[in-house]
Amino acid sequence: MNQPPTPEEALSVAQRLLESRKLTHAVSALDYAELLGAPSDQCSSGRWLAAMLRGDFAAAWRESDAIRSRGAHDPNRFWQGEDIREKRVILRCLHGFGDAVQFLRYAPMLRAMAAGLIVEVPLAMLEIASRFDGVDEVITWGERAPTIAPDWDVQIEVVELPYIFRTQQEDLPLATNYLHVPPHVLHDVAPHPSALDSFRVGLVWSCGEWNPARSVPIELLRPLTHMPGCEFWNLQGGAPREQWNYLGPNTMLHDAESSSDTILRLAGLIAQLDLIITPDTLAAHLAGALGVPVWVMLEHASDWRWMHTRSDSPWYPSLRLFRQPTAGDWLGCVRQMQSFLALLTRSREVPLVA
Repeated sequence: MNQPPTPEEALSVAQRLLESRKLTHAVSALDYAELLGAPSDQCSSGRWLAAMLRGDFAAAWRESDAIRSRGAHDPNRFWQGEDIREKRVILRCLHGFGDAVQFLRYAPMLRAMAAGLIVEVPLAMLEIASRFDGVDEVITWGERAPTIAPDWDVQIEVVELPYIFRTQQEDLPLATNYLHVPPHVLHDVAPHPSALDSFRVGLVWSCGEWNPARSVPIELLRPLTHMPGCEFWNLQGGAPREQWNYLGPNTMLHDAESSSDTILRLAGLIAQLDLIITPDTLAAHLAGALGVPVWVMLEHASDWRWMHTRSDSPWYPSLRLFRQPTAGDWLGCVRQMQSFLALLTRSREVPLVA
């Protein structure tokens, strides 16, 4: 007689099903793994992911409730369900820059409930964080941390805000054009006026080292940069920025050096372009928060926030998703964009969804 799998084996099967985006089977496998004795919080986390990928936010919040009800000790004393009305709240942005941009849309809602709202961000975001509505004060950590730490009653991690407000799909986008770039920044980074009646497209291809699977080999983007009627600006940050030269000599390519100085200057340039093409990185969130059309190239097993199989995003009305047809197939993704760029140059309007 065959022995049942161990809890670890059952959980491993469920995780593989999740990674391959077989969501219904994955949830059943997670239930089975939990029945066998796999950690309940880990199984809830897997079901949370499956629910968010389906766009079933209510089911995801039930899993979050279940995790919180089991009362795992949090040594950092983050929000655990307590009432935040009339409390001094510090909102900590401890994940990626894109996470902060996406969820700072909640700042006005949070400020309307709280007695005060302090936002703590990485140093690179110190300048831009004050450009979101609802923020009383912005601080950072490290050498630029305030000499006297501010008083607060409740601390919240920014990615928890959709859960705290029990957001549903029909509530989104909650805010549009909610990032504001000062006029002097727009002036400083304004792209050179074109002598041609062309679409001005900002291009990003690398997401950094922490998740190389999200990055697109720049040579695959060369056909895009030869599409008639378009000019391209290099918005890439970090060391991969130098790969721009791989695209070869082309008078329609512009190296927007000023965009790499600060995140606010990057936002200022994005605000003045017609279209942004990028993988799942900060530029996508900046464009979405500014209401600028943006096409996001996604790996096959993309992040939960983009859900599963959708070509649009309820978070950002100006955003369109281009997904790998199969795992690793960036070429198929680029070919989809070529077709849409051809449509763009004929219609002079940016198509957002298929």
